[in-house]
Amino acid sequence: MLKEERQHLILDKIKLNRKVLSADLSIELQVSEDTIRRDLNELSAKGLIKKVHGGALPVDTKAPSYEERKFSNLKEKNNIAKKAVSLIKNGQVIIMSGSTTNLQLAKIIPSDINATIYTYSLPIALQLTEHPSIEIIFIGGKLNKPAQVTVGLDVVSSISQLRADLCFMGTGGINVENGMTEPNWEVSHIKKCMIEASEKVIVLCTNNKINEVKRYPVTPIIKINTLITDLNSKNEIFIPFKEKGVKIL
Repeated sequence: MLKEERQHLILDKIKLNRKVLSADLSIELQVSEDTIRRDLNELSAKGLIKKVHGGALPVDTKAPSYEERKFSNLKEKNNIAKKAVSLIKNGQVIIMSGSTTNLQLAKIIPSDINATIYTYSLPIALQLTEHPSIEIIFIGGKLNKPAQVTVGLDVVSSISQLRADLCFMGTGGINVENGMTEPNWEVSHIKKCMIEASEKVIVLCTNNKINEVKRYPVTPIIKINTLITDLNSKNEIFIPFKEKGVKIL
């Protein structure tokens, strides 16, 4: 593979995933880590990326769009969805947040499942219209266009009146000390209401969200029943979570 072609691939991966790791690129592109470091140094010198220890980030600070997030870490999100779908049973009332991992879950709910799903996510509601026996209740409010979810007092009021068996939610970050956190205040408030309205709280997150901390707190770790990630549940990173009573899938 030519250097120019390799660097174009690196730029594409940064644009899609919002970060790359030198070790991962070395394996995927079948070149040495020294070669990857030289590529990253050149791209950084041209102002095309921001080089950091162990990898690189995009130079812009703009949050990725919903479409960009929808296709990032897709393999990991599919693995998480396959674990989560086993928790859905006939007759349940479920609340789903607007995460792109939840979107993958919505795509694979078995056709013979009969359940009621509340969501404030426009893409998830539309995806569930393809399911033959799911009752969909879309929670309306002010539309946050970049995230494609509704927000505001109407959403909070509607959720606070629900009683759900499960809530499936994504997260901006999660660790034992800070619990679950979000970068957006309105979303953090909605998720607090989801937790209060639900019998069991299921957090779906890719491994890059583990031990991340965002600005706004949602809930302490002890209020989370199950954490589902793309990692093996026996990974030592989960030891402190298990000590707090969180089930890992």
